[in-house]
Amino acid sequence: MIGSFQDSEMDGAVTGINVTPLVDIMLVLLIIFMVTAHFVSDTGFKVNLPKASAGQARPTEALTVMLDKAGNLRLMEHAVDLNGLKANLAKEAQLNPGVRVTLAADGSLSYQQVVAVLDAIKLSGVMRVALTAEK
Repeated sequence: MIGSFQDSEMDGAVTGINVTPLVDIMLVLLIIFMVTAHFVSDTGFKVNLPKASAGQARPTEALTVMLDKAGNLRLMEHAVDLNGLKANLAKEAQLNPGVRVTLAADGSLSYQQVVAVLDAIKLSGVMRVALTAEK
């Protein structure tokens, strides 16, 4: 009888399951889901701009383009239209290829008006554009 018990152990019968690899895999999946859930929750449609609780200080001076509630454009306190904005920024971009432009648009403006100004800035050759928000 003792001989038959030893024979069954030698046959390679599995008497237990090692769950350590399963726990490792589950922890990795949990971390992945936690990280991606953060990104998914940030893509909602709740938009209340242009206020911000914190801002980054500008390390270098930038040209400021302002767009008021009536749709009037100003480049560094000088009134311009879209064509004048493109021309002035194109000159500046030729003189200083790394020029930065900051757009301060009124919060009540339509998205299309802001996009038109951003498009004019990009067409002038300026590659570094930022939007201004109120703290």
